[in-house]
Amino acid sequence: MNESLEKFNIVYRNVDRNFKKKDFHVHSHNFYEIYIFHKGNCNYLINDDMIDLQESDIIIMNGSSLHGPSPEENCPYERSVIEFSAEWIRPIINKLNVPELLTPFDELSNSLIRKVDKVLYQSLLELVKKMQIKQIQQKDSNKSEVQKRLLEAETTTLLIELLFIIYELSKGKLNSIMLQNNEKSCHVNRITSWIDQHFQQEISLDDIASSLHISKYYMSRIFKDITSLTIMQYLMRRRLIRAKYLLEMQSHKTILEVALEAGFDSSSHFSRKFRECYGVSPSNYRNKMRERSIPDVYQVK
Repeated sequence: MNESLEKFNIVYRNVDRNFKKKDFHVHSHNFYEIYIFHKGNCNYLINDDMIDLQESDIIIMNGSSLHGPSPEENCPYERSVIEFSAEWIRPIINKLNVPELLTPFDELSNSLIRKVDKVLYQSLLELVKKMQIKQIQQKDSNKSEVQKRLLEAETTTLLIELLFIIYELSKGKLNSIMLQNNEKSCHVNRITSWIDQHFQQEISLDDIASSLHISKYYMSRIFKDITSLTIMQYLMRRRLIRAKYLLEMQSHKTILEVALEAGFDSSSHFSRKFRECYGVSPSNYRNKMRERSIPDVYQVK
């Protein structure tokens, strides 16, 4: 996946048989992730923590930390991955009056769930399998727009059902092993959480440092060390993701309204940054979305 994830992506029981160490890379992103390890010999890196995975392990991630699997070479490696946009799912969950469903991602940040009840685990996998089937059907070019919309609604319902299970599993402290973040990682999680709550406002490094009671220079250095981004780069990504969502889902808003709601001070500044990131103007992007056919050129660079 990449930073252009719009709603969700599901991979069920994917198997790599010829994994090479050169294929291993850590990454971060702006969407939530549920990673399920099925078979193989694999370590999983999250920031400075390396986990020796066991079959049926589940990792819950908010995506902002550097992470990635490191399977043994030439050994079959099987996993399932569910990625979904918080920007998209949060309003739906709030309308259902169950905001707690995102607590494992918002507050636990990165957690490992181990020794899940076998019956519950199978129920979880069945949900993921159904979600992938719906996702594949939705991408079928022969499906009408109404059929695609209904399939998306079904997938959303299945995802919410899955989040109920994850929420219950995360409450069981005996079965949930919190990953030990070092001091730097804790600070970075605090910074990203603060930005996620205030990105629509005018923000400076001094504002963040003052609110979090941390040195501006130390804060900037550790953020770059952990995420490979500057704080201002992360802030810009966060604003662009919000703007992209508004262009897709609220077509009645003007470009200026989208810009201001996403935290930009003008439509010209917003348009320039959007074009730099996505390779197309906000207006053209909205038109392309209406046509329901966006080529790869509009992916984040």
